[in-house]
Amino acid sequence: MWPCERLTTIDSTQRELLRRLAGLSGQDRMPFGLWTTAQTQGMGSHGRQWVDSPGGLALSLAWPEPFSASPAPSHPAWPLRLSLVVVLTLERFFKLKKTDLGVKWPNDIMARGRKLGGVLVSRHQIQGVWWLIAGIGINCSWPSSPNINRPVIALDDLGVHQPAIEALVSSLSAAVEGLCQQMGPHDASLWVDEFHRRDIYANQQVVVVHPLSGGTLADGCNRGVAHTGALRLEMNGVVRLIEVGELSLRAAMPSPQGA
Repeated sequence: MWPCERLTTIDSTQRELLRRLAGLSGQDRMPFGLWTTAQTQGMGSHGRQWVDSPGGLALSLAWPEPFSASPAPSHPAWPLRLSLVVVLTLERFFKLKKTDLGVKWPNDIMARGRKLGGVLVSRHQIQGVWWLIAGIGINCSWPSSPNINRPVIALDDLGVHQPAIEALVSSLSAAVEGLCQQMGPHDASLWVDEFHRRDIYANQQVVVVHPLSGGTLADGCNRGVAHTGALRLEMNGVVRLIEVGELSLRAAMPSPQGA
């Protein structure tokens, strides 16, 4: 199992991983992780700051590409598969119902229609070695609503009080390690069907928007995902592939009656 060190407090587990990777010798290529429940400047997707819930889990794992059966650049499905693995791990660990948790393309962890957590995958070349860093953030409690532009939820709202965070970290680390061993050239696409089953917007009208401006880039019916991680968006009877990138997904607003 990959070793994971607990930090009392840190600006960002991902930034600290990068700092430590920069100090490694070229021969030191063993995967490792850092985690904390007191992160002050977490990193979110699209360059935004991740807003941590009080006592929320911030876990970052780093591993060199040889530990993956397939190089990351050709595998943009990483965010989808990682978010699905996190959902399955949370369900097993906390014995949650499948109806409680879900995913939202490409990397959100959802519960009862609200955001429970998220994942972030990045790739960095350090001293001639390509490393993958996976960040996982899970909300534990929200005593008061945060000032962000989306509805959120926490484990506490699901009946999970004072979770055994250290044991959860071990389970998540083992799950990510197992995922690395699966993602190869002969990797089956069974996860594609599972992702669609767990997608809270499956077979619904959705809008693909720019994550920062909020401008609409495309709209149609969510018909699942391809094995590459691309969203299969049906537009006027034709399925178009929307590649994973600087995009965000929203539910389409219902049309006014009579429109």
